[in-house]
Amino acid sequence: MSNSSSSSSCSWESLPKELLEIIVKHLDSRIDILRFRAVSTSWRSLVSLSYRQCQCQLTLNLPPPINTTAILSSFTICRLEDQTPTSACLVKVVESTSGKLHLLNPLILTNPNVKIIPEINNNNNNDEIVFKRSVNMLNFRLIELFKGYTLQVKNSPSRYTLKRVFLFDKVGILVLYDLGKLRYWGFQDKNWTNLGIEGTYYDDLIIYKGQFYVIDSLGIISWIDKCMNLVQYSPPLCGFGHLKNLVVSDGDFYVVDSYLWEEVAEEQVPVIYGDVARFHIRRQRRCRVDMKVYRLDEEWGSWVDVKSLGDRVFVLGKETSFSVSVRDFPGCRGNCIYFLDPNSETQGGKLRRFIGRVFRFDNSSIKTVECFPAYKRLFSPYMNWPFTTSFIP
Repeated sequence: MSNSSSSSSCSWESLPKELLEIIVKHLDSRIDILRFRAVSTSWRSLVSLSYRQCQCQLTLNLPPPINTTAILSSFTICRLEDQTPTSACLVKVVESTSGKLHLLNPLILTNPNVKIIPEINNNNNNDEIVFKRSVNMLNFRLIELFKGYTLQVKNSPSRYTLKRVFLFDKVGILVLYDLGKLRYWGFQDKNWTNLGIEGTYYDDLIIYKGQFYVIDSLGIISWIDKCMNLVQYSPPLCGFGHLKNLVVSDGDFYVVDSYLWEEVAEEQVPVIYGDVARFHIRRQRRCRVDMKVYRLDEEWGSWVDVKSLGDRVFVLGKETSFSVSVRDFPGCRGNCIYFLDPNSETQGGKLRRFIGRVFRFDNSSIKTVECFPAYKRLFSPYMNWPFTTSFIP
């Protein structure tokens, strides 16, 4: 076995330089470059860390009503694992304007102004990941799972809070607003184009196998053709939730139907007036959540009520929703949905504090991720990893 491994290593080392140069030309992301450089010293010498630096960012002059300059940048959802691998977690990898790669919790927004722990230090010749301590990239892998985009807009009106953004055929962008409006803007266009039927509200937008799909508030999935027409793909969903997230898992379309309601909690707060203690009633409004999941049976054109996700996990992030199997994440538990607590947000969608929650199918409970180590591990490395185990937004 060791001889085979040694032979394999030698064969990679002996690849002709001309062939390696062809491979380098097809490295489309900074993650690919890091992985290429981590193979050996000779491979590292063939491509610099500055290669394709900031290629994932595009400056756009958006027309009215937003009417501002914005930066379209990409992010990648990855599995970070050691070489064994005996430990793994999910991370969102983003590139800053300086060319550094940062690791974020996949649930939160990509925001260049937040405090980030950790970061991949591109100034280090050993391609080290810098957390509280340095970790050599030769000992870890970044496995690319999903790609997405974020649009950083400055000075935009609050009513135009962006929910989903996608690059469309490299000639324009598709944007879904929190208000449920779906729009397209071509880079050469003077105005935005409203998509869909007037008066229809859209909840989520995803891309699957190069095709864009959108779901409206009635649970109807439509795909967007090259002419920007919406073509109905599914029947309406008989679910009465307030928010529908579209997720693809094992090639099937799923909808997470979230029920939101406001709850007022009252508590007596003692107030001292001289020697007299009086009690005042303090009321606090909080948003409560419940969830149901449905799978689209494409053969019969119907929706199936899902009672279990098996070993799958759904992640409802602020910029993308996706699914993974816990078989790739040792020690983690499946059959659950991760999401950001609605009470973590302030007006305008800005993150005030991070509270990750998990919906468990086994008992239909919703608890904070921090309460369950087996659930927390999906976003935090094991305690024996040589770096911090928390992501600070």
